[in-house]
Amino acid sequence: MKRKINKYLSRNYLPKWFILIFDLSTVIFSLLLAHLLVNRLHFTLLDRDLILRQLAVTLPVYFTGFLIFRPFTEVIRHSTLEYVKNILFALTLSMITLLLVSLSVPNTSFFYITSIIILLQYFISTGIMIVSRVSIKTIYHSYFQNKRYDNKIVIYGAGELGHMASSAFMNNTNSRSKVIAFLDDNRSLHGKRIGGIPVCSIEKAFQKVIPNNNVTDVIIAISQDKLKKSNKQKIVDLCIEKGIKIKLVPFNSTWVGESLNTNQFKELNIEDLLGRDPIKLDKKKIKEGVQDAVVLVTGAAGSIGSEIVRQLIAFKAKKVVLLDQAESPLYDLQNEILAANNNPVFEVMIADVTNKKKLRKIFEKYKPNIVFNAAAYKHVPLMEEFPGEALRVNIGGTKILADLSVEYGVSKFVFISTDKAVNPANVMGASKRISEIYIQSLAQNNGIATKFITTRFGNVLGSNGSVVPLFKKQIEAGGPVTVTHKEITRYFMTIPEACQLVLEAGFMGNGGEIFVFDMGEQIKIYNLAEKMISLSGYVPNEDIEIKITGLRPGEKLYEELLNGNEHLQHTYNDKIMIGDVEKHNYLQVNRDVINLLNSVDVLPDNELVAHMKTIVPEFVSKNSEYCLLDKVPITFSNGKSKVKPNGKPKKPHPAKTIEKKTLLIAN
Repeated sequence: MKRKINKYLSRNYLPKWFILIFDLSTVIFSLLLAHLLVNRLHFTLLDRDLILRQLAVTLPVYFTGFLIFRPFTEVIRHSTLEYVKNILFALTLSMITLLLVSLSVPNTSFFYITSIIILLQYFISTGIMIVSRVSIKTIYHSYFQNKRYDNKIVIYGAGELGHMASSAFMNNTNSRSKVIAFLDDNRSLHGKRIGGIPVCSIEKAFQKVIPNNNVTDVIIAISQDKLKKSNKQKIVDLCIEKGIKIKLVPFNSTWVGESLNTNQFKELNIEDLLGRDPIKLDKKKIKEGVQDAVVLVTGAAGSIGSEIVRQLIAFKAKKVVLLDQAESPLYDLQNEILAANNNPVFEVMIADVTNKKKLRKIFEKYKPNIVFNAAAYKHVPLMEEFPGEALRVNIGGTKILADLSVEYGVSKFVFISTDKAVNPANVMGASKRISEIYIQSLAQNNGIATKFITTRFGNVLGSNGSVVPLFKKQIEAGGPVTVTHKEITRYFMTIPEACQLVLEAGFMGNGGEIFVFDMGEQIKIYNLAEKMISLSGYVPNEDIEIKITGLRPGEKLYEELLNGNEHLQHTYNDKIMIGDVEKHNYLQVNRDVINLLNSVDVLPDNELVAHMKTIVPEFVSKNSEYCLLDKVPITFSNGKSKVKPNGKPKKPHPAKTIEKKTLLIAN
């Protein structure tokens, strides 16, 4: 019998008109009961004509209140606190209206109603309507929703978001999950109940509640701006240890007072775990910096460039020019921007940053005020194999863009660098360091109005080619997950926070600075692999193997954010610091860079790398092919030779051969 009733109720609901009639009947009954209470329950003392006249006033008023706040539209068995609020608003508005009416008409009036009757009617109606709905909901969930629960849930966060998450499970008739406890850091809540669900500490939950109830899932229901990374890390580590699944309730302000369903919960990603506590930005400074500016973003289709573009458009830049040579990703970004924004002002340009003639036309046409240079080759092993390409794009492209920025009066040039530029151990890092040196030498050159700013940070979570997407693919394929060394560590930052800091640093800088971002603690890649495997529901080295493959050419065990000659200065943003910079002679740096670029297609790879070492003495290659180059003589494109210690000069290359390879800097 119960099963048949439950099946019927799951398909049928009370119509809105029925609930509205019930609410109006409650108003009528409350008026009668109010009169009885005033007359001490003596029916003979009731004035029927007076009650009818008062109903002629009160019913239309309450009916109007119900139409405004519509409490009769809610499905009672799934009602929420928002529903109770609508009832209170409707009844309170009606009560206040009636009080005003009673005060505005004399007591001899045909429609006169006393304040005591109005208040009694209000309180009785409120009590009946709320109690009746709570009773219906309780009876339904207690007697007709008894079912077998496959999943036992614990919710971390006993606040409003946690209560909404709990209601989402309760209101989902198809759900086989039951919330058995809340976890919360607020000690004053421990031992209490919210909605009949007990609240306990994290320690008690993992010592008793979770093991005793065979909990399968923990839901983190705290908005990211209130959730500390240390607390999240603690919960995740305990869940991984006990093999419990973790999900997040992504915060959305529109849910508060509305509805949330279990389909909106998301699996915890490693990006969610490694992100730091929320970054506070000076949004006013950024907005003022871009609102009247034409901004050129190179490498716009890449991970960093595309996020910078998104944020510039969100800050209402006057115009954003997107430049990249990657056609398909740029096309995808274009469509994304058009779909997500109302009349965004932007232009898309397919171009190579080493094509000076093309870039000159772009500068002439758009006259950018600000340039963000995110175009670069960044994969360490590939740049070890093709050092000439690292020089041509990372150094040559940066030089062309910087020189054109000076020529066309760009106010700010923001260069996206990397922690691999510090004491570089590979070609990619050394190419970025040489670019930094060139940018700094320009900033220190008298007579140049453009403000050159360098931003330096570590690995970006989820970026193209980064370790996290690689591990995800390897886990999906069943392993093995490959790690180059068990002790290798890296800094990590999420794409949005890295780009937010780039924007703020760009508008904070006065020119010549190297801004270093607080990357938090270095993370051991082996531990990262273990956590990603665990979060995917597998046991590391049992279900999925972690395979050590050995360090790749040019790869360091750890990264640095400063070299020995740099020191940090703090800024008003504790996530952004300024590194003291060395003085550079522009004429000498420019000459060295030109010589290096002119040699790209002339010198063999080992001599190109040796040439880089003359500009960046701290460059100590970890690549076995290049590690002995401290004794290799260097031949420059001007025909002169330079001997490093214990080396011998080599015969210069023919001048006519060099001249044919100078197109990069001659345009």
